[in-house]
Amino acid sequence: MKKNILKATLVAVFTLIAGMNVYNAQKSDVMSELALANVEALAQSE
Repeated sequence: MKKNILKATLVAVFTLIAGMNVYNAQKSDVMSELALANVEALAQSE
């Protein structure tokens, strides 16, 4: 019984960490696209 609880806890922790990594990766991509749009807008004014 304790082994099953331990396994479930480890799976939950692994899933939480993986989810946080995916969220952070997507968040940084949005910032990169925003920075690229700003650079392109500044380049067009010249």
